Amino acid sequence: MNGRDPETNSPQRPQSDGRRRRYFLDHPENDLTADADFANRRPPAPRTAEEVASSTDPVLQADRNTMSTRQAFTWLFGTIIATVVVAYVLAWVARLMGGPVCDAGDALWLCSRSSQIWWPLVTSLVPAAGVIGCAIIMVRKLNSFTRWRPWMGVFWVLIPFAMMWMLQTWQIFIPALTD
Repeated sequence: MNGRDPETNSPQRPQSDGRRRRYFLDHPENDLTADADFANRRPPAPRTAEEVASSTDPVLQADRNTMSTRQAFTWLFGTIIATVVVAYVLAWVARLMGGPVCDAGDALWLCSRSSQIWWPLVTSLVPAAGVIGCAIIMVRKLNSFTRWRPWMGVFWVLIPFAMMWMLQTWQIFIPALTD
């Protein structure tokens, strides 16, 4: 066979499955068909034999993409759990330090004006760092031609989480500043 269609006597045309073109000479190991991988930034096409030899193995790239998704979900749940744990531990520290509000019987946890100021600020650092860290990792994944869309999803979940956390905890912080 010479690569021509016997009925039309013209060269074979690339087949399209609606998402990307597949040529009959493509190797199946290079065909990364996961939908999430089509949004990855494509590395520059190799121009020399050395660039072809030093390019990333497609199986290794697929493993990196899968690992990137798991890392994104781990970052999401880790940020939320770390926020709650840090807030709980710091609340116990503030309670053990005591203060005039606890002595008067008005509160049990944040017993002094200083703890009502530092507790909301310190606990808000964890979700803020989670959002900023997620954004940095997302850009690094994008620039390294690795799956980055799960990181964008995690970013858009952490933004409202951080905003709601600060909205709730700063209701303690702001009145403590005016006293």
